[in-house]
Amino acid sequence: MKGQIKNFYEFKQNFLNQKFLKKKELKELYLSGKAENIKNDNKSVKKKEEKDKIIEIELSNGETIKTEFSILTKYSNSILGACINSKLSLPMRHGRVFIDREPVGFKLLLQYLENNELPEFGNNLEEKKFFSEINYWKIPMHISSNNKLKFNSEFCPHYFVLDKSKQNLKKSTLSKGIVLLNKKLTALTPYVEFTISLSKNNHNKKILLALIDEKNFEKDDIKKSFESSVPFVFYWDLLSEKVVKANKNYFNKFEFRSVDLKKFCHCYKHNKETKYGLIYNQQEHSVELIRDDVKLDILIQNIEPGLTPALEIHIENCEIQLSDKNKYYDKFFL
Repeated sequence: MKGQIKNFYEFKQNFLNQKFLKKKELKELYLSGKAENIKNDNKSVKKKEEKDKIIEIELSNGETIKTEFSILTKYSNSILGACINSKLSLPMRHGRVFIDREPVGFKLLLQYLENNELPEFGNNLEEKKFFSEINYWKIPMHISSNNKLKFNSEFCPHYFVLDKSKQNLKKSTLSKGIVLLNKKLTALTPYVEFTISLSKNNHNKKILLALIDEKNFEKDDIKKSFESSVPFVFYWDLLSEKVVKANKNYFNKFEFRSVDLKKFCHCYKHNKETKYGLIYNQQEHSVELIRDDVKLDILIQNIEPGLTPALEIHIENCEIQLSDKNKYYDKFFL
């Protein structure tokens, strides 16, 4: 009997010891979990505080501006985002982050980061400075645009027939005429694409593609020619593969690169279609010609934004269809 009582007390003592150890273990687990939660909460608070933090910046001209940390780090993989996140170092001056960049361009960049919309440029120089900052800091461009391309019915001869969408044009007469598009080549509309269909061979006839200064364009000019009209900058003769600069005295700042092009003639057989496009590069201020999704070796440089694409058509029985695509980077070019 005494032996049984002794075994019982030993069993009880072992049970109490195990209970104590388990309780201690559970308490430690609870405390460590609570500590981890507190740590995570602190991290979240710190992250929120960092996101809401105001960064004071001094520009190269001594001007100071304030902006939010979250705006500067909107694109964390950009050079600007990496610098502000302290992955790369930026100098400090008077307790502020010092940005040794052109002030106007950098402030326009901040506007883009804040609004995700292209800033309103006071002049072409401001636009050039803005895109210089975009390139320098490696900021991606995500600009929403509903700029649907159409033919401008206001600047279109009466013998050109437009459908309701104003994206399809037909011409049956021999009379030459000029038609303008409704959008200018800018960062919002950087690509123009159209398809030309000919119902028969048209030897020694012309289809000319131009970029013009619409500010100086009058309605009567639609009956004139690119060779003689004042507002025209330059044009391509698509069928005879020529690129021509008009108004040489006024537009002598443009640089042209046009070398040995392949013949266009094989495209203009009966019922054949040829697709053309213009790419405007807002960073480089250049325009390049595309034929059937292939880049031709025609590049016009030093182009200011805001020129309007236009066609001069000398051919009868042709159809031209505009594409509603205006984002050339969605396409593949050789």
